[in-house]
Amino acid sequence: MKKRILTFLAVIFTLTASLHLTALAYNTPVTDEVGYLTQDEINALNSYLEQVRNEYGMDVVVYIEQSAGSDNVLYRADDIYDYRGYGVGENRDGIMMYISMYPRKYTFSTCGEGIRVFNDAAIERLTEVTGEYLRADDYYDAVAAYAEEAYSMLTAAANGEVYGYGEGAADDYAKPVAWGLAGIIPLIVAALTTHARGKGMNTAQYNNSAANYVSGSLNLTTSNDLFLYSSITRTPRMQNTANSGGSTTHMSSSGEMHGGGGGGSY
Repeated sequence: MKKRILTFLAVIFTLTASLHLTALAYNTPVTDEVGYLTQDEINALNSYLEQVRNEYGMDVVVYIEQSAGSDNVLYRADDIYDYRGYGVGENRDGIMMYISMYPRKYTFSTCGEGIRVFNDAAIERLTEVTGEYLRADDYYDAVAAYAEEAYSMLTAAANGEVYGYGEGAADDYAKPVAWGLAGIIPLIVAALTTHARGKGMNTAQYNNSAANYVSGSLNLTTSNDLFLYSSITRTPRMQNTANSGGSTTHMSSSGEMHGGGGGGSY
């Protein structure tokens, strides 16, 4: 009986290990089934995005394929994300940039903590910095711009500055209370005191340059290759969306909650 149990456990272990290895095979940050990128470009991007994953526990990935099968590329991106094992941790944290040759469209799918960090305003920003390159068939610079911007947004979010909200974005739901108190205080405190306090208000703003956030903890060994051909014009945008948390969400075919969108034809 013990021998049979051990044999059964060995089979289960083998199957589990096989499934685990299969999942790992899907977790390469950059997948290009079309050949838009050279192998050297893929290697450089993979190295960079793997370091981002290790630093922030978030998948920042790219998937390029020949045909999406329909015009709804967002749902296609969701399915690839879910069924091919992307995302870090129990909540599948991450973001995917999806590019299709037929139709010529691209989009972004977010999951887990990625829904909060890469909210609607952030997705609009990612669309802006990548679209120009895609329309010029400059796929490497498009992906590099996406990688750099995503890293910058993750770094800012780790410091409490989610894109579109500024410092303290993690406390968005508490802001109405704070603003209410701020409206009462001037009625109680003298004008001079209110003015003095006003001078001390926080003026922190989102910084769009990843280089300004690097503190040495992340060794970007491929950064020279990654940004060698990029010339990104940055225009900071601080804006809120109407929905709760700033991210429009939907359910994928597997029942997983996703955010994202953006992109379009290129």
